[in-house]
Amino acid sequence: MKAQKITPAIGAEITGVDLSQKLSDAVADGLYQALLEHQVIFLRGTDISPKAHMALAESFGQIDEPHPLYPHVDGFERIVKLENDSGAPPDTNSWHTDLTFKAVQPFASILVARMVPEVGGDTMWSSNYAAYDRLPEGMKADLEGLEGMHDMGDFRNSFGTSPEKLNDGMARFGHSIRPLIGTHPVTGRKFLNFNEAFVTHILGLPTNQANALKTWLANHMNKPEDQIRWRWKAGDLAMWDNRCTMHYAVADYLPAYRCMNRITVVKDRREGTEMKVAS
Repeated sequence: MKAQKITPAIGAEITGVDLSQKLSDAVADGLYQALLEHQVIFLRGTDISPKAHMALAESFGQIDEPHPLYPHVDGFERIVKLENDSGAPPDTNSWHTDLTFKAVQPFASILVARMVPEVGGDTMWSSNYAAYDRLPEGMKADLEGLEGMHDMGDFRNSFGTSPEKLNDGMARFGHSIRPLIGTHPVTGRKFLNFNEAFVTHILGLPTNQANALKTWLANHMNKPEDQIRWRWKAGDLAMWDNRCTMHYAVADYLPAYRCMNRITVVKDRREGTEMKVAS
């Protein structure tokens, strides 16, 4: 197995791994180490089956429950089927970290491209480590101790046809409170724990000041130097560490059709073990 860096800040392409075969513990551990180091890893042209997709995800940890809104792959209720075209545009066309409003934030996602448009439909990822490292020292100090309120944010668009539906959605998903400066539970590295889709308020600040800080943080984090952009081909697989990254599925391909399969890994089974930590 080899990991070739794609950008200095984030991303590596993995070669020498056959995902159609059962992975040895050594290969699974190697993929995990590559994920810790590079934050998002890619394998080209895997053509991985849904069964093998599930087995790969289970080698990393506990898989999420079936999604309450999105459809699933036939026979695999925990593989989300993300289908978009002009009749079903995507509902998260913004920078986000998955499900930060949930009490337990997911560890990782594993995404497989099934059908992609001829042009467009790329996905971008951004390093929250790099965003933190670029902060002025005074801003790092100012942000320490501040907390962000996360709720369903952009998903309001899925419930906003009536106050009753919106209230039902908010009751279902609720809120979480997370520090703006996070510490990765495995690597110990600090990262900027903010995303514009789901952080709706900064606790302890008046709304005007909170909105101004949110705008500053969003602008600070939207730097090409921290990002990678992946041009999909059918069969490609991406896995990212959802604890320290954001991503953005670029909705520039409509009215063309795009179909992706995603498994969310809720709990990292290696967290807390004595495995070597990437620097």
